[in-house]
Amino acid sequence: MRRLIVLLTGVAALLAVLSWSSQTTASASPPSSLQTASIPAVSGPPVPVPRPRFTRSMYSATQLAGAGVMLDACAGPIAIHLGPGRPILVAQHDYCGGTAWMPKLNLGDAVKLTGDGIYPGIYVVTEIRYQIRDEATVGDLPDADAVLQTCVTKKKLILVGLNWVGV
Repeated sequence: MRRLIVLLTGVAALLAVLSWSSQTTASASPPSSLQTASIPAVSGPPVPVPRPRFTRSMYSATQLAGAGVMLDACAGPIAIHLGPGRPILVAQHDYCGGTAWMPKLNLGDAVKLTGDGIYPGIYVVTEIRYQIRDEATVGDLPDADAVLQTCVTKKKLILVGLNWVGV
């Protein structure tokens, strides 16, 4: 019972302070120029969109469940929608051309992606990871706008994180 009384007294005191504070704020003079001052936004010259090292157009777009058939067609990279909050996965078999370009990318390189299932434009490499093929999951994908994926050996695959920078 004593704790309840102490708690109610504390709440009453808090309400009294808040009430007094709002009354004094309402009757206070307007804010000074120092109180309303802001720092002007600094903007430099626009950052040029880098020239792409590779340009690829998606052969098709699909969900994860249908990706195998599309990949096996060997007609080019495919855009795989993994669900909300996940990057678009751009995959291509190594023996269908994936190793001709994905493992050759370095941090900061640009790639132009177009076609079905991808937001068209220039993407910059922000992360490169290698994973064990049989152990890789969607949770291993880099936090990026799009991720390139191809196998590089019988046991390893590469994941290249890309962020969109412009058209």
